[in-house]
Amino acid sequence: MNEWHRRVWDDEDSGSGYRGLAALLTLGEWGYRGAVGVRSWAYDKGLIPSAAPALPTLCVGNLTVGGTGKTPITAWFASELLRRGWQPAVVMRGYGGDEVLVHRVLNPQVPVYPSPDRVAGVQMAADAGSDCVVLDDGFQHRAIRADENIVLIAAEDGVERPRLLPRGPWRESLTALRRASLAVVTRKFAPEAEGEHVAQRIVEVTGNLPVARAHLELKALARFDATTSSLAEEVPMKNFRCAMAVAGVAKPQIVWSQLEAAGVRLEHSKAFPDHHRYTAADAKQLNVAGRSGPLVTTLKDAVKLRPIVAPDVELYVPVQHVSWEAGQAEVEGIIERLQARQRADGSE
Repeated sequence: MNEWHRRVWDDEDSGSGYRGLAALLTLGEWGYRGAVGVRSWAYDKGLIPSAAPALPTLCVGNLTVGGTGKTPITAWFASELLRRGWQPAVVMRGYGGDEVLVHRVLNPQVPVYPSPDRVAGVQMAADAGSDCVVLDDGFQHRAIRADENIVLIAAEDGVERPRLLPRGPWRESLTALRRASLAVVTRKFAPEAEGEHVAQRIVEVTGNLPVARAHLELKALARFDATTSSLAEEVPMKNFRCAMAVAGVAKPQIVWSQLEAAGVRLEHSKAFPDHHRYTAADAKQLNVAGRSGPLVTTLKDAVKLRPIVAPDVELYVPVQHVSWEAGQAEVEGIIERLQARQRADGSE
């Protein structure tokens, strides 16, 4: 998220320039809301075709632009399916390439298929021998009819004023949750009570949609190995001295807050736009910072930075742990329904 986006979306600036921009973006929001409504209606009525995937498919999506935890939740489901004896694959658009590399680091045994056409991506996974698929970010990609749709809502975002693009960060309104199988309220540094409040609001809007809650907790820091592009030894976060924290994600301020809450001593921080393509000039700046101590960055950034920063610059990434605070039975139900479809497909 760029700075001007944050200030306008969060109504943090009362200057005339920002007020004028906000008014223009509100007009754009009305047009966007109408277009989304017509598109959704057309899919609901079958006027725009959609296709069933070749394999049992679980979609992990959201209603906002970034920052809800799709990558760790997707990786958790892929890992859990693998643990239960399945042969899962992750299918995703693969925008920027960084998230593809992240999934390969988090689950080296799970193949990743980047494809803008999710139906074709699932078919590639089926042809290669996978028996189920987890879609990373496909809730708005309605050309595919996933068996289960999990939609993430970040507790830090709240749900009181969902402003749609371009006036705010929301892709769809809360009513879109009615086509989901499960809503998951994720939280990184928000209090647990805030997660409970958001979950209750979702129930009020949707009626009977199951809701789970997950804490995306930072457990440790892991060194990003230069030779294997993998996570090496872990170190405690408390009192870890960080020369510079670097993040090219949608909400870098959340990264800083999590690190500081865990006891990391941040001397400096540097934010870049989401999916930033790091340049030689960026690497030069980070090499200077790295001479005075290790850099801490997100895994999404580490996979892009490691090849271009100096070999002696130490990169550490926070290790995220998905802790289910509520709704474990609903999560289990999702997996059981996927398994039922797999058995049904095998008997045909």
